[in-house]
Amino acid sequence: MPTKSAKPFPILMELEFLDRLSEPVREGRARSVSALIRDALERYDFANVVVVHPAQLQISVRLPTELRRQLKKVSRSKHTSVGQLVRAAVEAYLPTLEAPASPASPKRKKKPRPAATRRRAAGKQL
Repeated sequence: MPTKSAKPFPILMELEFLDRLSEPVREGRARSVSALIRDALERYDFANVVVVHPAQLQISVRLPTELRRQLKKVSRSKHTSVGQLVRAAVEAYLPTLEAPASPASPKRKKKPRPAATRRRAAGKQL
């Protein structure tokens, strides 16, 4: 049971993980998600904790002022970081670059060479 000094402590969790924590509560194996987390924290040995962070690099990107302003505004309204918005946009855009060119897409046409150039090229082949 939480003590009188227990205060709310915000923790960011992925929705899927929170759903996983809610299952024992629904099944009656835990009183609440908070109780489950308190029990887990009391039993966990933090001496052997290994935290794995994916390798990341900070890069600089030149952005127009209006786009930068828009990113900051959206990040505030969505309660997320500008970096998260950039990653989401790039993740959505990458498949268009990675997909093979479809037959319906226009192909770059070669510029026709002037007749004099064609004759010189034909003469070199002989």
